[in-house]
Amino acid sequence: MMIRRMSIAAAMAALLAFYCATAAAQRYGDEYRETSTFGRMQNKLGRGLANVITGAIEIPKNISNEWRKSDPVTGVIVGGVKGIGWAATRVAVGAFETVTFPVPVPPNYEPLMQPALPLPGVWGEQLPYFDRGGDPKLTL
Repeated sequence: MMIRRMSIAAAMAALLAFYCATAAAQRYGDEYRETSTFGRMQNKLGRGLANVITGAIEIPKNISNEWRKSDPVTGVIVGGVKGIGWAATRVAVGAFETVTFPVPVPPNYEPLMQPALPLPGVWGEQLPYFDRGGDPKLTL
């Protein structure tokens, strides 16, 4: 019972330290997050979680792409098979990136898969951030 309480306390202390480190990194702005090792680690973790959660989007995406190239029946069959393969790959890559986010593999925390997210036109765009004066700016 005592060991269980100590492990819970240690886990809570580690979680608190992680949140404090995240808050400290955020005060430097988006430029710091994009260029720092900690920022690239966060990006890899987010990319991995997004791929695990949204990997199944590859199935309708590939069906749609194949449907446009051919007739509907062929599009559903070929696109469905391709989509299942891409979805399984994306979920596996996402799980790998989620587990290994603190390790710079591949070098510089680059994505293992291109595009890095299933719908890059929707989720891959840069979001504005606000500088200290409250003015919106785009990160490029």
